[in-house]
Amino acid sequence: MENAIKYGDGRQIRLGFDKMDGCELITVSNTGCSLESKELPQIFESFHRGNNSAGVQGNGLGLFICKRLMGLMDGEVYADIKDGCFAVTLVVKQA
Repeated sequence: MENAIKYGDGRQIRLGFDKMDGCELITVSNTGCSLESKELPQIFESFHRGNNSAGVQGNGLGLFICKRLMGLMDGEVYADIKDGCFAVTLVVKQA
């Protein structure tokens, strides 16, 4: 949520919930994405800050920590950019 507020355009933030293959999917998306698709593979690396981070405080650790925590919980996290919206989805295995 914090990244959606920091890097979005402030017009819209959405939360989505779904189920697939025994997993809960939790998606946070925001409008106004200026991150380039070619940067998606790096956004979960430690200390990586995208081209859209100029003037925005941060260290590039949030998504890295999120990915590590999801891995420790046997889950996943991935990101996508579609039609000017940035989305991060957490994949949580159902118990």
